[in-house]
Amino acid sequence: MRRKGGTRIAATKRPIVVLAGEDSNDRKCLRILLEAYCPDMHGRLVEINGTLRLCDATGVELERRVERLRRLVNARAARDNAEVACVFIHEDLDRTDGTDYHPIRERVEKALGKAFGSAHHVLAVWETEAWLLLFPDALAALVAGWKLPQKYWGKDTGRLTDPKQILMEEISRSGRKYRESDAPDVLEKAIALGKLGNPLGSNRSWSQLRDDVERCCSEHISV
Repeated sequence: MRRKGGTRIAATKRPIVVLAGEDSNDRKCLRILLEAYCPDMHGRLVEINGTLRLCDATGVELERRVERLRRLVNARAARDNAEVACVFIHEDLDRTDGTDYHPIRERVEKALGKAFGSAHHVLAVWETEAWLLLFPDALAALVAGWKLPQKYWGKDTGRLTDPKQILMEEISRSGRKYRESDAPDVLEKAIALGKLGNPLGSNRSWSQLRDDVERCCSEHISV
């Protein structure tokens, strides 16, 4: 059964970790992964709506967007009467991994760091669906007939163009078509199958998220 998510869920532990994403499916994916990599985040995760595109912004415009996020995060912290340990901001790069990935993340994380202290830019390449391609066993376990073509085995999925289209047109030819709302369920299956630590392939943004979660967990949450 899919783990619950949503902006109405209140924290039961302090300090809190705030999640923002392009939509509710992305936030659910973040919630699942953060709790898997750092069990002490259970009860700390809260979500906000209204995130703005950061990776395409620079200078004053980036500062303006981050300031709006800061106000949203502060409002959520006040609602929960809690201090904020970390902030995770998700967005899709919407293009393949390349030489611009690191400069973009560095620019955005610098702006987020000034606003929040501890904040992480979860910049998925090409998009969250690229992470799902790392777990063919989870895809097959979720829907009978879903199969990752061998040409994608062991690949850097951040270099694949339009992974969502790959899921819809190549992997889900048999059975029903892939839907964006399936993404959290695929990750849940990967966890249930014990595959989360053994992806079939690589993706820089996937590895970066794992490192960021472990850093937040060890430096800002653990006693």
